[in-house]
Amino acid sequence: MVTEKKTKKAAPKKEKLQNISSEGWPVISQGTHLTVKTFEDGSTELVWDDEQLLKEVREAIASVTVEDTVTPKKTKGKKNVSTQ
Repeated sequence: MVTEKKTKKAAPKKEKLQNISSEGWPVISQGTHLTVKTFEDGSTELVWDDEQLLKEVREAIASVTVEDTVTPKKTKGKKNVSTQ
């Protein structure tokens, strides 16, 4: 059995972005790494901020550390097989 202890650090505070009124169409919803434009005909356009997304993923990975990892011992001999 592998046991992992994960220690989480405090997540950095995300910037609060304001949606800017476009006075009608298209309707724009902006997040930290994705902007969604919804047009009058119902179609949407996704605009990714790859650098911001990569930054957030790296921060998330860095915030989780794996400490003690225990590897199971291999047993020699017959395997116990149970039938029900």
